[in-house]
Amino acid sequence: MSGLELRGLQVGYRRRGLPDLRAVDGVDLDVAPGEVVGLVGESGCGKSTLARAVCGLERPTAGTITFDGDAVEPLGLRRRPARLARIQLVFQNPNASLNPRRRVGNQIEDARAIHPAGREHAPSIATLLADVGLDAGVAARYPHEFSGGQRQRVAIARAMAAGPRLLIGDEPIASLDASLQAQVARLLRDVAVGSGAGLLFISHDLSIVRTIADRVAVMRAGRIVEEGPTERVWSAPQDPYTRRLIAAIPVADGLGRLPEVDLG
Repeated sequence: MSGLELRGLQVGYRRRGLPDLRAVDGVDLDVAPGEVVGLVGESGCGKSTLARAVCGLERPTAGTITFDGDAVEPLGLRRRPARLARIQLVFQNPNASLNPRRRVGNQIEDARAIHPAGREHAPSIATLLADVGLDAGVAARYPHEFSGGQRQRVAIARAMAAGPRLLIGDEPIASLDASLQAQVARLLRDVAVGSGAGLLFISHDLSIVRTIADRVAVMRAGRIVEEGPTERVWSAPQDPYTRRLIAAIPVADGLGRLPEVDLG
């Protein structure tokens, strides 16, 4: 299939005086064009390591990563391979991913320069900003002049400026206020799917993932323990770990209750 394919992916680290750590342990996962896949699990389960491997930022110790039929190789010291421009990553913290000393319009323009159709055919900066709900005039501002939610919108606009075929959101709403999280998650889905790109949305928040994902994969200790259509996983989870994740989500009724899930 076209899109992203992971087969038997492993990513490990050597630790002095300790056993080697296998952060990602034999993962199979697909993301098709125009599809939104949620990858959920607790902190430290390997979600971000998987995302970095897909982008070429981590070297797998075993398995394969292919995107649109091409093998994804780790980045070296040379220029970034053109095919990796088709995969764009939106990080958790926009304060760290945006250069504080450059105007946001210039940073978006950098991404437009690697658009596969060429800069002259890429969407304009004004269009990209409008797609994420910002006025064209903000292109002249610096990142510190924006709120946290606005900075993440700029980061999404910059990612889309490169014309990606796959967008990866690595906990992209974790640093935002609760009132903004669902709004930015929906925005990320809309801009990705609207362009025909796939979206791998990584989060520990199953309730947000439920609102935007077509499929969900549940990760624990480096492995996918359950995968399927989002509503099926939510309403009839098969793995005990998935059940515990869902049972830990409070019901927003002011009474502090938990969802009614059969824990088996």
